Amino acid sequence: MKTIKQEVHFDASPREVYEAYVDAKKHAEFSGANVKFDAKRSGKFDIWDGSLTGENVKLVPGKKIVQKWRADDWSEGHYSDLKIELFADGDGTRLKLTQENVPEDKIDEIDEGWRQYYWEPMKKYFNPLRK
Repeated sequence: MKTIKQEVHFDASPREVYEAYVDAKKHAEFSGANVKFDAKRSGKFDIWDGSLTGENVKLVPGKKIVQKWRADDWSEGHYSDLKIELFADGDGTRLKLTQENVPEDKIDEIDEGWRQYYWEPMKKYFNPLRK
């Protein structure tokens, strides 16, 4: 198993970044995915029609998201441990992602997936004039 670590900056407040991730409507707006997200502890989520599923372990509005997270092509019952931390950074937010227990053969795909399907679309969502 491998660990992914990423940091990214957004032109939005920590609360706005948090809400974009946990609010199903906002999550769908930036990602283009079909999103079900029960934004409470032990709440389940389902993104991209079952491609990504899991459960919220801890939600601290504007500060932290901790989840049991899995992709549909992982071995049955295997979950990674995802932690997203949000820090005020100037006029925006620094997001720090740590995802542990990612299957070794999926590490590059998941690492790039965060950038392609989350961070770049979120940056455009918060700053629509950005190319």
